[in-house]
Amino acid sequence: MTGNFIDHIYYKNTLKQKNSHEHMYFLETDFGKIRMLDTGGNKPVIINVPDGPNVIEHQLELVKELSKNYRIICFEYPGIGFSYPNAKYNYSFDDGTQLLIQIMQLLKLETVSLLFSCSNSFYALNAAMNFPDRFNYIFISQSACIDSMVDWTKRSIPKLLKIPIIGQLSNILLDKKLANIWYQYSLPKVSDKKEIFRKKANSSLQRGGCFCLSSLVQSLKKERNTSLFVEDAKVTLVWGSKDFTHRKTNKDSIQKHVKSCEIIEFENCGHFPELEDHKSYAKLISERLG
Repeated sequence: MTGNFIDHIYYKNTLKQKNSHEHMYFLETDFGKIRMLDTGGNKPVIINVPDGPNVIEHQLELVKELSKNYRIICFEYPGIGFSYPNAKYNYSFDDGTQLLIQIMQLLKLETVSLLFSCSNSFYALNAAMNFPDRFNYIFISQSACIDSMVDWTKRSIPKLLKIPIIGQLSNILLDKKLANIWYQYSLPKVSDKKEIFRKKANSSLQRGGCFCLSSLVQSLKKERNTSLFVEDAKVTLVWGSKDFTHRKTNKDSIQKHVKSCEIIEFENCGHFPELEDHKSYAKLISERLG
C-alpha cells in the first residue's frame, strides 16, 4: 500500500503560480501539468531535472552556463515544485521514464543527453535501458545502486515519512522543516550555498510548491528488486565527497547497473555537485560530449 493519492488530493486544487523566468511554461502530460524551462534554439539538447526540495530556480546558474553550448530543458518531476502529481503518477521508475519519453515526443526531440541526480537517476537509467537509441550521454550525481539508495533512505529519512498515508500527511505539515534540515546535512559543513538553497526552496513552498519526499521514498522501497542494467550507454557519475548523508554509501555500487560507469569525485562538494560547482560540471559535460 502507498499513500501517494494524498499528494494528488491535496495539490489538485492548488493554484499554479506565475513563472519567474521568461523561458518557463507548463506542459500538459498524462501525469499532470509539468513546469518547464526551455532555452530553445538548435543546439544539442540536455534535459536536466532538480532534485527536491530543489526547484528550477536552483538550477538557473547551471542552465545559464550550459546554455552557451546546448539547448537546456529543465523540468520539475511531479511532486517537486509546481509540477503537482495527478492521480496516475505513482513515482515508479516506469512512470518517471514514460513521462520523460512523452516530454521528448511532445517537444519533438529525437535524441538528448540527460543530467539527473540522486533517485531521479533511476528514471534516467531506466529510460536508457528501455529506449537506448534516444540518449547520447547520461550524467548522474549522488546516486548508487538501488539497494544502496534504499539503505540510504533508512539512515537519512525520518521513519514517519515511510509509513503510507501518515507519511504523506506528515510531509505536507513539515515540508519547510524537512527542506531546511536537508540542506544542513547534505551540503558541506562550511558552505555559502546553504542559505541560498534554503531561501529558494522556502520561497517555492510558501507559494504553494510541493516536496513529496514521502511518496518518493515509499516508491523507491517498492522498486528494490527491479532489474536495472544498462548496456552500451555512456554514463558518468559525479560524486560530491562532502555529503554527510551519503558518508556510508558505496558510490561504486552504481556499476551494478552500469558496468562501464565512469565515476568522478568533486572533493569539495556535497549532495549537489552540479550546482555547487556548476562551472566544473559544465566543463566536464563539454569534454564528454565533445
